[in-house]
Amino acid sequence: MSRLIAVTGATGNQGGSVAKLLLQHPDQYRVRALTRDPQSPAARWLAELGAEVVKADLTVPADLAEALRGCWGVFGVTNFYDSKIKDDPGSEERQGKNLVDAALANGVECFIWSTLPSSHKISGGRLVSRIYEGKHHVDDYIREKNLPAVFLYTGNFYENMVLRSHVRYNRELDRVEFHQPVINETTKLAMLYVQKDLSAVTKAVFDHWDVRKSELNHQYLYVANARLTPLDILASVKKVTGKDGIYVRLPTTGVPDRDIMFQLYNEAGMYGAKELPDENVLKLGVQMHGIDDFVREVLAPHLRLPVL
Repeated sequence: MSRLIAVTGATGNQGGSVAKLLLQHPDQYRVRALTRDPQSPAARWLAELGAEVVKADLTVPADLAEALRGCWGVFGVTNFYDSKIKDDPGSEERQGKNLVDAALANGVECFIWSTLPSSHKISGGRLVSRIYEGKHHVDDYIREKNLPAVFLYTGNFYENMVLRSHVRYNRELDRVEFHQPVINETTKLAMLYVQKDLSAVTKAVFDHWDVRKSELNHQYLYVANARLTPLDILASVKKVTGKDGIYVRLPTTGVPDRDIMFQLYNEAGMYGAKELPDENVLKLGVQMHGIDDFVREVLAPHLRLPVL
């Protein structure tokens, strides 16, 4: 019998990637997509693919208690750019804890939590980003409550080059232009192809849970393929499309906590000396995808550039 998985953020980048992959395996999984707006185009599209779309607000515990009823597993993520969180950064931690409480109340057997480490710990208290701290505090809560769970440390998203319009093609000058706030051109970021790899790692955890629960429970998996600089990304664009490019560092994201996060990357990198891809991800049978894959499959078509 297929297992019911609740997916938060199902109309966004992370949750959407998970929902779409699980829906391709109806013999194994059914998807309950949680969203505040079931009538949005993204939610209606998921329903057409076969998801059960449920209205649920992470700030409303009663919504979650009902939304997780009967679920074997949960993919949990909070979005710092949600207006409720941007206007009240403490809401991200409360939303995560509400989700944990609902999972406990419903006897969820496998909870996968997309998270980040403590910026306070990494920087010795100098660079503290609430984008990091809210998620990190939920990790502690999961362990405190002994909820069966796996933690996913995500890389910086390749998709942001498209979703946030960081990369554009200047037809007049015949060049690719990469505009990104705060990050230096030589800063190495752990990078993630969300639509291919976050979804694959999540499904692999669900797939292996029954036989490897003791090993996976409360384990951190680093979901990133490699560390790349902006110049490395432009080199891939050149390799795949033949187009030269320039990098432009913008002064701010317009969001102070995100500026702090990016400055933390400039000074400390991402995830210390952890080797990428993570050996524990590879042990799950997941083959990670790299920048050339993303440029060829997503970025070049988005920029309307032919592939060599």
